[in-house]
This record gives sequence, structure tokens and C-alpha cells, in this order.
Amino acid sequence: MSYPADRIIQVNARISPAGLGFANFGSITVFAAAADVTGSLVKNTRKAYLDIQEVAEDFADTTETYKAASAWLGGTPRGRELTIWMTDGDDATITETLNKARDAYWWYWTVFTAPVLAVKASVEAIAAWCEQNASMMINNQTGAAATDIRDQNKTDDIASALTVLGYRHVFTACHATDAQAGTYLAKHFAAVNYSADRSTITGEFKKSPGVAAEDLKGSAIVAMESKNATFYPIVELQGSQDVGRWLNTITHSTYGEYIDDVVNLDAFINTLTVRLYNALANVTTKLEQTPRGQAVLLATARQVGEQYIANGYLGPRNYIDPDDGVEKYTIGFEILTKPEDILDISTEDRNARLAAPIRMRLFRAGAIHKVIVDLDVY
Repeated sequence: MSYPADRIIQVNARISPAGLGFANFGSITVFAAAADVTGSLVKNTRKAYLDIQEVAEDFADTTETYKAASAWLGGTPRGRELTIWMTDGDDATITETLNKARDAYWWYWTVFTAPVLAVKASVEAIAAWCEQNASMMINNQTGAAATDIRDQNKTDDIASALTVLGYRHVFTACHATDAQAGTYLAKHFAAVNYSADRSTITGEFKKSPGVAAEDLKGSAIVAMESKNATFYPIVELQGSQDVGRWLNTITHSTYGEYIDDVVNLDAFINTLTVRLYNALANVTTKLEQTPRGQAVLLATARQVGEQYIANGYLGPRNYIDPDDGVEKYTIGFEILTKPEDILDISTEDRNARLAAPIRMRLFRAGAIHKVIVDLDVY
């Protein structure tokens, strides 16, 4: 027998694990009405669909479930995948249904059928759950509910109620006849690739083929703007028409956030969490509780900030530093923590093996939705 070379050259392979993956902010769940769950479908389970033809095999095209799925999987842009949760009609409030689904898997966009969204209490329950679970609710309102939202004198409509509650993770799409209009708008956000340059979007001015553009009265427009409801009108100037643009694409957030503000921040937090976790967990030895170890975490946070400058979520501006009152320029984010800060953490934090807290300031690039022009004519 030959002398084994590995007795002389001993190689120990340390393989870094994959760690966490990023969340899919294009994932959507449609909650099928219990009455639509027939045939071989099993209640309290989910099923993924890649095209509307697959949906048609399980749901008749007359069902609200099919119509909701069609809004996502058809048209332009086209959703790539959709999950339908088979609702159990025996569940006591909608929250129980949502909890069963979330216990089984994670998704971002939440869609219910028109009969459910016609009940104000149900909408409020879904919105509360989505706020607590960082899932974006598409509150499609049509028919009588849309009429109420467009009435300036009504203050008990569902859009007004959600605005009073200040929920960030819900937007109301108001359309007289289309019960899934807002789902068409959401597809634009689901198509964003946060790893690509200049990829983030605003919902404002987007077009949705398949949704009928509405010729709206001024009072209806003012009412929807004041109640934070988005709409899809005909834009007109002196006889020229642009048929169909999404306008007032805002959520019911108490902070006055647009849809893209909420979705982009959720994506940023997910990316930052995943990157920091992987930087911490995938070290083959250990991340030292020293300035060198803290520097690794800060470098990771900086990489995420730079990624979100590149994709257009964060951007440059002048701002007043709240710490010293001095006007400063930022590229789009600031990391206030220094590697040496870990030298000063308390004994309790050191024993708990904590890093020094990472403080970041984010400055959104935003989006231009309106232009004011001052003309001086001589």
C-alpha cells in the first residue's frame, strides 16, 4: 500500500452554508370563496398557478376567484405566478383564515374576492392583519362602495375609515365597475427586480390594459384624493386625451406614504436582514466582538445602502442633521455607527454577545408626480 499523501498535506474543508434567501415581493395570494372550492380542491390548502388556463381547470370563469386570478395572470405586465388559498367557510372571522395561510407559507400581496371586500368589517379585519404581518392588501372597491368613496359628503365609507386608522399596508383602488382594478396596478410593483439598477418604480401614471379608464367628475376626483383612494381616469387637456393613467397611488398610511414607499422599505428591510444574518451566520470561525467584527456588519449595511441607491429607492439630497443642526449632503444613506463603538458596549450587552447597535439614516429618492411652472412674461 502506498503512503497516503493526505497524512502529509492535511486539508480541512470548511464549507460556508447558504444562509437565508430574500423574500419574493412579487408573491401574491388570492383567497378563494369557500363556495368556489369544489371538485378535487381541498379546503385549507394552497395551490400555485402559472397561467390563467390552469386556474380555469379548477374555477369556472364566472367565479370571483377566477376573475381575481385573471387580473394578475393576464394583461400587461403579466404576473408570473399566483397562489390560491382554498378558504374554509367554517372559519369564524377572516383573521383565522389569514393565520392558517400564513402558518403554511409566506406571501406579500393579499387579494380577496369582491363579495368579501363589499363588507366593511371584513375589509378592516384584513387590513389590520396585513398591517401586523407586513403584507400588502389590495383593497379593490367597486359599485356602491365606490360611489360612497366618491361622495365628498360621506365620511363613513371604507376609504375614509382606513385613512382614519392610518394603515400603511393597504391601498384602496376605486373603480365603478372593475372589482379587481387595483390588482392590475399591483403587478407593476411585483415586477420590480431590486438587484437591478434603476428598477424601482412609482405607481403614478402607470397604464393597465384591461381596466376601463373612467371619465370622472371633479367632485369625485377631489373626494378620492382626500380619502387616499387611487383611481384610473382619462386625462384630458383641451380636447386631447390620454386614456388611462393610475393617479393618487397612495396608501392609507398615517405618514402619507405612497405604495412604492411602503413596498420599497419592506424590501430594503428584508435585504438588510438577510445580508446581516448571512454575514453573521456564514462565518466559518466566528465574527469577533471587536472593531474588526463590527466593521464586517457595517460594510454589509453599506453594501445594502449602495444597492438601494443603484435601484433608485434611495437618492441624494441636502438635509439638516438632527444631531448638530448643520446642513449636510448625503448620497442617499448615512451609517452613524463606527467600528470602534463596540469597544464601549455595556458588560451586559457584551455577555449577551451583542454587536454595537447599527444606526442608519435613509433618504428616499422619491418620485416627481407634479410640476409647477412660474412664467414671467415681459
